[in-house]
Amino acid sequence: MAERAAHQLRPARSRPDDGVPAALGPARLSRLQALRSLDSTPRGLSEQEAEDRLARYGENTVLPEPGPGRLRRIRTALADPFTALLTGLAAVCALIGSWGSTAILGALVAAACALRLADEHRAASALTALRALVPTTATVLRRAGEAEPLARELPIEQLVPGDVVRLTAGDAVPADLRLLRAEGLMLDQSALTGESEPVHRAAVDLPPPAAAPSPFEEPHLCFAGSTVITGSATALVLATGTDTRFGAAHRPGRVRHSGRSAVERGVRRAARAMIIFMAAAVPATVAADTLLHGWSASLLPFAVAAAVGLTPELLPLVISAVLARGSAGLRRDGLVARRLPVIGELGALDVLCLDKTGTLTSGETAVLGGLDLAGEPDQEPLRWAALAAEAALLAGDPGLAAPLDEALLVTADQAGLLDDPGPAAGGTPVVLPFDPVRRYAGAVLSVCDGGHPRLLVVKGAPEAVLDCCPGLPEEQRAAALALVERQAAAGQRLLAVALAEQPRLGTAVDFSGLRLLGFVALRDEPLAGAAAALAELSGAGVALTVLTGDHPSTALRLCEQLGLAVDRVVAGSELAGLTEAEVAAAAARGALFARCDPEQKAAVVRALRRAGHTVGFLGDGVNDVPALRAADVGFTTPGAVGAARAWADVLLGGTDLARLGRALAAGREGVARVAAYLRIALSCNLGNAISMLAGGVLLPFLPMLPAQVLLQNVCFDAAQLSFAVSGRATGPGSRPVRLRWGALAVFAVGFGLLNSVADVALFVVMRRVTGGFAGPDAEGMFHTAWFTENLLTQALALPALYGLTGARLRPPRPVWCAAAALAVLGVLLPELPFGAHLGFAALPVGAVVPLALVVLGYGVLLLAARRLWRLLAIWDGRRQQAG
Repeated sequence: MAERAAHQLRPARSRPDDGVPAALGPARLSRLQALRSLDSTPRGLSEQEAEDRLARYGENTVLPEPGPGRLRRIRTALADPFTALLTGLAAVCALIGSWGSTAILGALVAAACALRLADEHRAASALTALRALVPTTATVLRRAGEAEPLARELPIEQLVPGDVVRLTAGDAVPADLRLLRAEGLMLDQSALTGESEPVHRAAVDLPPPAAAPSPFEEPHLCFAGSTVITGSATALVLATGTDTRFGAAHRPGRVRHSGRSAVERGVRRAARAMIIFMAAAVPATVAADTLLHGWSASLLPFAVAAAVGLTPELLPLVISAVLARGSAGLRRDGLVARRLPVIGELGALDVLCLDKTGTLTSGETAVLGGLDLAGEPDQEPLRWAALAAEAALLAGDPGLAAPLDEALLVTADQAGLLDDPGPAAGGTPVVLPFDPVRRYAGAVLSVCDGGHPRLLVVKGAPEAVLDCCPGLPEEQRAAALALVERQAAAGQRLLAVALAEQPRLGTAVDFSGLRLLGFVALRDEPLAGAAAALAELSGAGVALTVLTGDHPSTALRLCEQLGLAVDRVVAGSELAGLTEAEVAAAAARGALFARCDPEQKAAVVRALRRAGHTVGFLGDGVNDVPALRAADVGFTTPGAVGAARAWADVLLGGTDLARLGRALAAGREGVARVAAYLRIALSCNLGNAISMLAGGVLLPFLPMLPAQVLLQNVCFDAAQLSFAVSGRATGPGSRPVRLRWGALAVFAVGFGLLNSVADVALFVVMRRVTGGFAGPDAEGMFHTAWFTENLLTQALALPALYGLTGARLRPPRPVWCAAAALAVLGVLLPELPFGAHLGFAALPVGAVVPLALVVLGYGVLLLAARRLWRLLAIWDGRRQQAG
């Protein structure tokens, strides 16, 4: 049995063992056996032994240290493929003396690094907020040799397995502990389990033979991350650092933000594709040009111009502007996006995991009223339960003023049940604290006059209270248990209430005469509007699954109230027997995961992500932090704890879950706009690069100078900033939106080649206009014609290709205005006074009509290709539906 329990309690990472186990195996042993297994004593460790173990196991650091320094983060940002590409181009431009291009590219590199560093700073700030939850010192028994032990206040980093620590009210538990002694110990474990009710802990000598379903339910164990509410204790340290449950759930390898968002992954693939194309095509073209025309010093600027022509220099700025617009839309709807890339993840979101308490429910227990043994309304059980709760408050023990007692008092007072004090009118009540083993609490109420006997009131778990009523007939007991099951299936839990007369003051409490009065019905109320919000999400193609630490029956009933279809119920204890693929499949079908600890919630999220899903998680407690970090998108509510707010990506402005649907709509709109930009930018830039490479072989001079190419690209990308100011989405649509690299590449190649056809046609036209490129101004005139033709064709492509991305079939007004401005710039820029400094020359009148015909022919071909692409997209969609 000890071996099986040790397996259940083994942390996610174990250290090499030199005789002192780093796992929680001793948890199932008696107190003396646990001390011996860790080679410790009730007097604690010696200073020398503690130093040896500290060197062997490392410091008790529950959370990772802060991330790398600023210089290292800058080097990491520069290693990004797209940033590295811009940096390389800037360096080459500097080598060839193109200082204007160098300055522009350098500014773009600085902007890209700034965006990356800002995101990493947010993650570091979140980690700092989480570290604030960890205690800094602990009271430890240490001794010098054989001397008497001294209770010393030490930094928690110096704790080691085998140490003996002392806890008092207000202390944070510094490690995973096994209690040796405890007096009235009550813990807040909400940071670990999500349960708002305090739990009692006792130093049992030998744990029960059968292990609890979860280690957090073992009465003799305390875990790092919990807090002492009342009482005191002496405990043995079983595990430290990342071997603790809290540390294992938050260790660095489980952080999602070190990964890439969906939009970032698409951009990185595009950058890699551009680098590969440059590495292959540019040297090949230079070699071909050398073979045909011989080596020339102009070939290096030509290679730079080709590379610049392929690169959308404003890509980080345009994408950031589009995502920032989506973030601004969220703020208007009462939400805050903590990171710009999260807008892209919202667009691809297809599975949403939800915590129950505080997110789907109000987090407060509703007292519905009293019931008799037949299940009929009866206020007497509620009255007596409230009197016992009042006695606990009068006793002055803050640990006994549980939220449930407060709810009982409020409900009874509102019903007028406490107007007549009755038998509790006088005397001092005797409070019987809640016993975690017996699972009930009580109070002895008395009066000072008339010689009335004392009255014992007991309230607690129905099974436990029934066991204290020996005179209850067996048929009534069976009926009472059946009532409990029926109410549980209806989403209500029952508190049993029993009453007995006691002898005079001064005698011991006697439980033998307890008589079952009835029950008090309790329920966790769902949030108003939650059902409609979840229905909208489901209709938008998002699978919903609940991850909770609550009882399966209670959680299942809540799901039924909210209209969530539950495919199956999986208890936390069952997860170890399921493969990751089985967990992901169950969650994607809408399974309910109950009795889950924080690490199990995170494990479900990670399983879904590894299965290819984009996963969101909605939670509000410290116990939800591991899942928030593991998810692609973390959501939290205004009432969430600080650590949850720090790690969440999207902060809901209120408890209205309808905001989730608006966040989804903004995300899908943002991804559609990013897809529009990437498709149009890559196709046009690829077409220009192919034309540049072809012109390098066909023309006797550079097709376009590096500065001209850079100016053209900046104008084109600036026009695409219009994507960030066009209208708003009306709804989330019916399915997620993703950046699919395969479709993006096919689009870029197809429409890029179409652009190259128009460019080659211009080459032919300009050869005739310039008389075979003869004359001193032939090169300048060609540069002017191609620059103008490029911006005019791009102005046509901007509205024509926008509708193919799924954002809208009809481009909005800002896109049309940007296209018109781009066309005007294409005509006017070469004619401005600084045009001659850029290498432009005035076009002859005879070139205007041929240039217009080339642009017109491109427009006709573009419309035909757009029609064909739409037909292919419709056919592919129908094929996928049929499949």
